Amino acid sequence: MSVHSKDGNQKTTKLERISKLAIRERDVVFNNIGHVLDTELLREAYTQLDGKKAVGTDGVTKESYGQKLEDNLQDLLVKIRKGTYKPRPSRLVEIPKEDGSSRPLALSCFEDKVVQQAVSSILNKIFEPLFLPCSYGYREGRNGHEALRELMKYSYQISNGAIVEIDLQKYFNTIPHEELMKILRNKISDVGFLRLVEKLIRSPIMEGRESKPNKRGCPQGSIISPILSSIYLHYVLDDWFHEIRKTHIKGRAELVRFADDMVFVFEHREEAERFYKTLPKRLEKFGLTLHEVKSSVIPSGKKAAEAAQAKGERLPTYKFLGFVCYWGVSRTGFWRLKYKSRSDRVTAKLKGLRKYCKESYNKDTYTVLKRAAKIVRGWINYHAISDNQRRVGSFILMSKRTLLSWLNRKGGRYKTSWEEFNRMLKRVGYPESFKTTSMFATC
Repeated sequence: MSVHSKDGNQKTTKLERISKLAIRERDVVFNNIGHVLDTELLREAYTQLDGKKAVGTDGVTKESYGQKLEDNLQDLLVKIRKGTYKPRPSRLVEIPKEDGSSRPLALSCFEDKVVQQAVSSILNKIFEPLFLPCSYGYREGRNGHEALRELMKYSYQISNGAIVEIDLQKYFNTIPHEELMKILRNKISDVGFLRLVEKLIRSPIMEGRESKPNKRGCPQGSIISPILSSIYLHYVLDDWFHEIRKTHIKGRAELVRFADDMVFVFEHREEAERFYKTLPKRLEKFGLTLHEVKSSVIPSGKKAAEAAQAKGERLPTYKFLGFVCYWGVSRTGFWRLKYKSRSDRVTAKLKGLRKYCKESYNKDTYTVLKRAAKIVRGWINYHAISDNQRRVGSFILMSKRTLLSWLNRKGGRYKTSWEEFNRMLKRVGYPESFKTTSMFATC
């Protein structure tokens, strides 16, 4: 079925109509959606962007772009409609990872961010109704805590099974453009809009002083990469797994996925192992590669944990969404899945705090403490979950020691005592206590 949206309605009404139609008719194909990308949508995209983010290769900030906002948006829309819009090269920044490697982060120019934001809004309305409940990444109203809670529920319900821990090698940077565009064409036949999407994913990257076309992948840092990566894995994994578990798997099988971080839970270990052998072929078909060193099949469930304890062993741990997942005994004496923050993530966060302090010796003390409080509070909001309170408390203490060390190295006639330092932290609202987010779901 093809849909021709009528012009003349407000932008919000157009987007809502797209969403309602996508919900109501799963086989709908949108063939006239380019007109939805108008000045109002571009203006809203501009408003949604964070002006404090790093600038691109042209050095234009949100503030400077907004000085002639209406003129800039009108010129931009004309270029989009005529097909003459061309994204500028993105600046590539290597972000260190906990394992010693690095992750390339693309910093787009501000005007390109406006276009990416607007296009992402349209794509979200079209594809969000198709996404399955197993997907939690980059979706409105869903978050990592819900994914962790769901994994705990499945692990408790399947008492003697196995989990398949999956890691994809450089997923965002290896998505094949051709395959991705084929998937988009399943839902969109508007040639002009598809051409714009293709321009965005193929936008050049600056390597040193040389600009090179992006021939593969949707680099992290690009505003449009989250929705495109979600669309791709929906078709490559989610939808496929949903179908094969009906036809090829006898026992219960569940998937919990947040972007490219995923765990499969199986009732029968033999089926988990068979699936694990099949998965690389499925991924290779769509240009993706399984990271075998970081992927494995692991026994799971309270009965499996009890059997391991009887042998004087423990079930192997695995990683998911920044946490180590392990089996432990609850206060009431039964085995269940527990979470604790990964040590390398804690170390990396403290290292980043020390780096910030080192760069801030000439800044006002309370300005630095307020910024540090914001950093620590953000970390706590995510990591303060069931069974992880001790590690969170330890992190708060280590962060405070880091800041006190910075303060006393900063200079001054007298050293600041621990008591005086805590009074200073209290003035800036530095987090001392925290609210624990429960990981227990109704089973």
